[in-house]
Amino acid sequence: MKKLKRLILSAAIVPALAFSTTAIAEKHDAEKQDAMKADGEQHAEQQSTGEQQKAGEQQMSGKPAGAFYADDVIGQTVKHRGTDEDVGEIQDLVIGNDGRIVGVVVETSGFLGLGGQHVGLGWDHIEHTMEDDESVFYTDLDEETLRNSPEYERD
Repeated sequence: MKKLKRLILSAAIVPALAFSTTAIAEKHDAEKQDAMKADGEQHAEQQSTGEQQKAGEQQMSGKPAGAFYADDVIGQTVKHRGTDEDVGEIQDLVIGNDGRIVGVVVETSGFLGLGGQHVGLGWDHIEHTMEDDESVFYTDLDEETLRNSPEYERD
């Protein structure tokens, strides 16, 4: 009699468990599809800005709009915003732990173009604009202020 009860009880429970497992799997599949859809939308957005994602790595097929290269910055003249006079030349970029530009190293002109000093400027003190398809950099600091600034020491 005990075996018969176990058999009847098993016959009632097994289908219920099977259906609940199917429901859980369907819910998981729906969540996975939602996540894939969101990833697809993000991927489409990345492609529209020139970025692509392949094999878990973020890759780019071209320069995103509004971006520029390091060689568009290094070697460029920095001008005083008010007078449009040259105050120095960008020698290097300072990049923070998060990968963003945090500053630039500017070399001031010295006497007769010789003996300038390196001065560090925060990126937020430099304005980058495009003029005639060329990068132009401005600061509010004049050349005299830069010459009297402490020398930037590269570690």
